[in-house]
Order: sequence, then structure tokens, then C-alpha cells
Amino acid sequence: MAKKSGNTIHLAIIGCGGMAGAHLNGYEEPVRSSETRFRIVAAVDEATDRAEGFARRLQANLGWQVATFKSVDQLLNSGLRVDGADICSPHGLHHVLSCQLLDAGINVLCEKPIGVTVKASKKIAATAKKRGLVAATAEQCRRAIGQRTIHWAFHDGDLLGTPKMWWAIKAGWQDPTHVGAWHWRVDRKLGGCGMVMDSGAHWVDTMRYWFGEIDSVYSRVEQIFDRKLQKGERQVKSAQEDFWTAIFNFKSGLIGTWSWTISAPGKGFTQLTMSGTRGSIVDSDIFHPAAFQANGECQMLDGTTYNMPKLQSMFLESLSPRRREELFPYGITGGVTLELWDFIDALSKSRPVEIDVEEGLRSKAVSEAIYESSLSGQVVKVADVLSGKVNAWQRDVDRMWKL
Repeated sequence: MAKKSGNTIHLAIIGCGGMAGAHLNGYEEPVRSSETRFRIVAAVDEATDRAEGFARRLQANLGWQVATFKSVDQLLNSGLRVDGADICSPHGLHHVLSCQLLDAGINVLCEKPIGVTVKASKKIAATAKKRGLVAATAEQCRRAIGQRTIHWAFHDGDLLGTPKMWWAIKAGWQDPTHVGAWHWRVDRKLGGCGMVMDSGAHWVDTMRYWFGEIDSVYSRVEQIFDRKLQKGERQVKSAQEDFWTAIFNFKSGLIGTWSWTISAPGKGFTQLTMSGTRGSIVDSDIFHPAAFQANGECQMLDGTTYNMPKLQSMFLESLSPRRREELFPYGITGGVTLELWDFIDALSKSRPVEIDVEEGLRSKAVSEAIYESSLSGQVVKVADVLSGKVNAWQRDVDRMWKL
């Protein structure tokens, strides 16, 4: 459960890069709707100009005085009261910063993936439990109106029947001879690896939300072409994959297939189809379908079709006023704002968050199971990855972080 101090939740933003900017937009939205239970009191980034830019923006837009710091150590030594921290750092630092803040008595909301490995994620979970604090996973997609709608169509709405299968495929081309600029996401220690666990973390959470837990995974993950990046005066090899295909065996008996590549020359394509016994939903996004757009379509066995805006209106009409306010406070339907609001509301009311560290850990284990299966060439049980029995692919990263 959450622990807080005082009537207004005092938040710090840890890391002021690109995703943190999206969070800043998300914090401003409920304030414009008269949400008064929180304020941001600190911005932390080793690039002090970024932290100062956040502080100036919050002063200009909301009238808040925001202290800036170069490190979490400086923040903790300042004496400033902080009830919750929003961590938007490189993946490899998630467990380092989360545990440091939790040990200092501060609840945390940490960007996905919750940890760079399963073991790193478990360290956050253990620290949160020991301190009796909230460690929330900042997973936005399932909260958006589009994904809530699809969940309803397969479950409470009983529109599509029993889910049976899905397949998500995207093929395209990025020239491997192009030498881009190095960034932390391509680094094994800081990023963990590629899109399977980066944007893929969104889809794993979504598939679990829509279809339940996964029993086992079989996959191939490859780097078809060497891909180089410029790091200072030298070129380094990207650690990220450029191809994968994976089969998911769900505990319910449902089967899913997920394939992606940037190493297929020629005309690319994207297709997501999810089928129940009475109909299917199609979409054009295999990482965060229906989370940021309403381009999908529901196609029924009898030939009836519903576009996504129509399906969303059917879903909203099915909700009681109380339930609608619970899911979409202030009429907000965007996932980023809703994940932040959930954290604030949980701290304010001393209630659990929807997606805590344990939920993030279960999704993390599925992502890592994809890599572990490819390395071993075997079907991998997700439970074995979650328990640590299977961890060969993650072992070098754990050693780098002395886990």
C-alpha cells in the first residue's frame, strides 16, 4: 500500500528526456481539469539544462516552483519532501534508481520495462515489499479507451465469443549499411536489447490483459544483418535484434504468433488479427494497437462490421457512470495521463495501483522468454523464466549490474 505525507502528493521526475516530456504533458492534463492533489516539486537529470527546461515549463504553465538536481543523491540530500518519484531513465538504471528511492521512503512509478532483466525486476519488487511502498509499472496502453474497448468486446461485452487465436506481423526494411548515432537503447547493459523488450513490453502487457497468462513460448530472434552505430570516434555493433518470430501458448489454449523484422527488402506490410468464435478484430499496429489511434475494425461471423469509433461508443454506453469515471477520470481517455493519474490517486487514497511491479515482472518474464527460447532452441515455460530457472540469455546483463 502507498505511504504518503501531507495532503498534497509531492512528486519528482527522475530523468527529463523524451518519454519524460510525454509524462509532463500527462501531468498537465488533469491539472487543467481541476485536479489539485499533487504537484511536481523536483526534476532530476544529469543534463541539468533538461531538468531546468522542465522546471521553466512547469512554472510557466502551472505556476509551480520546481527544484532541479543533477542526481538522485542530490535530491535525497536536499531535505525536500518527496512522496513519489516518476522514473524515466534508461532501462538498465530502473532497478538502481527505484531501489535507491524506495529505500529512502519514496513510492515509485517506473517506466516499462520495469527492470532490465527478471532479476533486476525482482529486486525492485523485493525492496518495495520490504519498505511497504508502491512500485508501479508505467504501462500506458491497456488504460487507453481503445484497448479497454477491445477487452470489453472479448469479455464483458460478449461480442466476439471466446478468444482463440491472434497473429501480429510487421515486415519492413532499414538499410543495414546506414551508420546511425549510438544511443543507450542499443547498449546491452543500458537497454537490455531490442524491440522485443522495448516497445514489445507494451504488446506483452496488452496480450496478457486481453487474453490471460502465457504458459510457454517458442521463438527465433536474430540479427540478420550487422548494424553499426557511431559512438564518438569509433563504430560499434548494435546489440539489438532485427528479426524475430514467436509462438505463444496461452494457459487458456489460445495461440498467438508475433513476427517483426526490418531486414525484409521490398514492400513492407503490417497485420494484426485477433479472432474469437464469433468474430475478429483487425488493426495496423503490432506494438500498441488501439492505444493511440482508432483505425481498427471489428468483423463478425454474420458479416456485420463495426469501426473502432463505433465499438468504443458501444463500450462506453455499457458502462455505469461510476465505472466510466473510474476508468476515465475527468473524461480523460489517453493512456499516459491515466497511468500517471492512477499513481497519484493510489498515493492519495492509500490503495493499490492497477499495474504494480509484480504485474510488470510477469510481462517482463514473457519478453525474456522470447530471448531465452531463441538462445536454447527450445520451447520455454514462462514460469521457469519468472522463477530464474531459465536465465542464460540474461546472465551477462545481470553480471554487468552485479545482480
